Amino acid sequence: MLDNNISVKTNNHINENAVAKLKAKTEMPINLVDPAKVTKTPEKEPENQVKQELFNYNPDSVYEKFVKSLQNSPVLSEPLGKLLLSKQFINGNIKKDPILSVFFESFLKNIEMNDSEILEFLKFQKNTCTKFQGEFFNEMRSLLTETDNKDFKAILQSFLRSYDCFVSVDETNKSISSAIKNIAKNLPDVLKTPFSEMTEKLTYDVKHLNLNLNILKDEIIPFLGRYVSRMNDFGIVRDYVSVLIHNIIRLEFAQKDNFSYELEKLFEYLKYSFNIDEKQIEALKMSLINTYEEASAVENKSLKSFFTLLKKGAAESENPVNKSLMKEVADSLMFSQNVNIPLMHMFLPLNYKGTFMFSEIWIGKEHKKSKHEYEQAYKVFITFDIQNLGYFETVLNLSAKKISMDIFVPGSLSLHMEKIKKDLDALLSKHDIITEGVNVRECVKVRRFNEVFSNLAERKNGVDVTI
Repeated sequence: MLDNNISVKTNNHINENAVAKLKAKTEMPINLVDPAKVTKTPEKEPENQVKQELFNYNPDSVYEKFVKSLQNSPVLSEPLGKLLLSKQFINGNIKKDPILSVFFESFLKNIEMNDSEILEFLKFQKNTCTKFQGEFFNEMRSLLTETDNKDFKAILQSFLRSYDCFVSVDETNKSISSAIKNIAKNLPDVLKTPFSEMTEKLTYDVKHLNLNLNILKDEIIPFLGRYVSRMNDFGIVRDYVSVLIHNIIRLEFAQKDNFSYELEKLFEYLKYSFNIDEKQIEALKMSLINTYEEASAVENKSLKSFFTLLKKGAAESENPVNKSLMKEVADSLMFSQNVNIPLMHMFLPLNYKGTFMFSEIWIGKEHKKSKHEYEQAYKVFITFDIQNLGYFETVLNLSAKKISMDIFVPGSLSLHMEKIKKDLDALLSKHDIITEGVNVRECVKVRRFNEVFSNLAERKNGVDVTI
């Protein structure tokens, strides 16, 4: 049996007391810096604020990850510019694609719009950018501005969560179906058959919501939990299991009984805390029903044809260039709806009187100090890329009935800037709009929205999103 005490001897003589004889140095290795000679850290310029935040990157912060991804996120105008303005790309890729060519022609036909149709297209995006639109939710916003009651905020928040899940059951079921398919693909072959037997019991129908929940919670999740635990699979299967659990929780909140309870709790609070009578409560109920029904029935042909083109291109096109382009457009659209972007985003692919163009609109609220109080103001960033003319940018600042405009035009129009300014002044004056200044300059650099809305980085000071 080997001795547990193993001694190793070397030929070099080591004094065992050498460590004990070492003394700590008391002298300072460097000279102290005179505080008076230290230069002050320069203040951040607004346009560089987002970039400078990257040097303070915190890997545990959701917001910092968002800021970092913002620099690499696709710019919507670039792929859509190819889709609308590049004849070479269209003829060489889209029209030669047997899947996309038909959908592309339908898309082009549906973006032929006149002035009133353009306005309706933008209104549709504004009114459907969130589920919380309509008379009922406007009334809730009004009550929120009138009171700082924490109990009301908590009850309303709980109801909104329930309403969001209740009206999104179809989307939640689609996400669950997709997660289960991806899990099945990545499970070991020996487990695929028993897993398939369980998932075949699911019926993705609102009428069978409780049945689906029981199968998911009592059979599928325990099965996957045992697999992850025993096989130590911390890869793609566990990632999809996390998505699956998230959507199961949404289904729980979407149950009719839960939604009814949250709605009644909200109405009871409104009756006793805001002295709202039964007649007003019934009116609120009807406005909520009408809002839901209108949101479910409304659609826009132009947007529908556009999203159909994206879906077919990303999922079915065999042309890798087209597939990549459609995915890039989809990624950009989804990124623009990020919770860390406190802006409204609208876009406009357009064929106007035979001329193709693409426009993006970003709208943000600001608070400007006026005398001794703050007043609500808006900043609007509009871009236009017009066929055979070039790229335009406009920044509008609106407060009360005053407006200031900074317009950037392509180099081909630089000789006409004075005329453009004069015509704009006349147009604004004709509509009785008071201007604080209209500036027209040449566009020398294409900017992104985060370069115009320099207060975007301030979002992290108002919302704690640290993990």
